Amino acid sequence: MSRRAFTLVELLVVLAIIALLVALIFPVLFRAREQGRKVTCSSNVRQLAQAWVMYAQDWDERTPGGAYTRFADRYTGRSPDGKRYTALWGLLPYVRSERIFVCPTQLGWDFSTTNPALDTHRPRQGSYTSNYEVIDVSLAEVTQASELIVFADSYNPWMDCIHHCANCTGGCSSFVWDRIGRGCYQGDCTKRTDWHGGGINMVFADGHARWAPLGGIYYRNWKRDLPEWDVHWNKPITQDW
Repeated sequence: MSRRAFTLVELLVVLAIIALLVALIFPVLFRAREQGRKVTCSSNVRQLAQAWVMYAQDWDERTPGGAYTRFADRYTGRSPDGKRYTALWGLLPYVRSERIFVCPTQLGWDFSTTNPALDTHRPRQGSYTSNYEVIDVSLAEVTQASELIVFADSYNPWMDCIHHCANCTGGCSSFVWDRIGRGCYQGDCTKRTDWHGGGINMVFADGHARWAPLGGIYYRNWKRDLPEWDVHWNKPITQDW
């Protein structure tokens, strides 16, 4: 009894079907993995939110410092050392480890190899930017706490906000490091902060954390002293300042 072998055409059809199934399955697996990373990142920012609130309670209703020498004085108990610190560093005693400062989807900034001896930024790596507007200030100075971002996903450890910045991409929003306003940040389209489904995870001054698409974030979320009557109050950061 003779056995019929597969023809070349039949083998090619089988391979094509397998390739098609792989092409269909891989994106699903990728989205599932990214969803898991997004959940972990959300857990990170919730812990940062809790740590930020606890820090303020322990330091007489004052927020963590950063980029100031007196922050080193307050946190270490020593004289100011002239080094620059992110506001994340003061939260270290309230979280499990420095790994909480890094989003599993994307490492934002890394100073661990550029100049280790200088030690100008602590922690050395991170994915969450600190808003200058809420660094080393009294909670009494923070109005609209539920609207004001304290930490957010970013490629930059500092979140500045420059009014009427003629040379910046998107004014205040340039420091989200995304393709908004007038184009890519410094011409680099690879540095996009919206690595979680077109949006970012954020910690707010009232202690809550959430994800939002870039189009759902407004200039009032960056600026502590922006009055409601200002034309930028309800303006999305995806529009130029």
